[in-house]
Amino acid sequence: SPNLNYLIIAGSVLLYTCVYSYVYSVNSFDRQDLETFICNFRIWVFSLGYTLCFAVILSKTWRIYYIFNNPTAKKKAIKDWILLIVILIVVTIDLLILLIGTSIQDSRLTTVDTIDIEHEITITSDGITNENHVF
Repeated sequence: SPNLNYLIIAGSVLLYTCVYSYVYSVNSFDRQDLETFICNFRIWVFSLGYTLCFAVILSKTWRIYYIFNNPTAKKKAIKDWILLIVILIVVTIDLLILLIGTSIQDSRLTTVDTIDIEHEITITSDGITNENHVF
């Protein structure tokens, strides 16, 4: 069923897109809303990509189990559209969990900039930075 394999590829593309969002960083104090968006974007894209890949593999495995665990000699075939409904149900549950988690104010991810007083960086008169880290 190549249509289901296309969904696995779509989920993998979402997961690979998530990697780029983890690499990207904003180094400006006035862009906290962008950092908050990227932080929430990471969670949504990773969760949807993983759920999409896992739901397709789960539904294909269920179809194989259903065919081979048939006690009667009748042939039972599960069509792709039934598996697509199962995948849609799993992705919808994931979307509801993400939507509820993002809409609740106390669970929303926000970015806060703080100054690290314990590990200061000092600059000498020669322009050389000395990082005072304790290892």
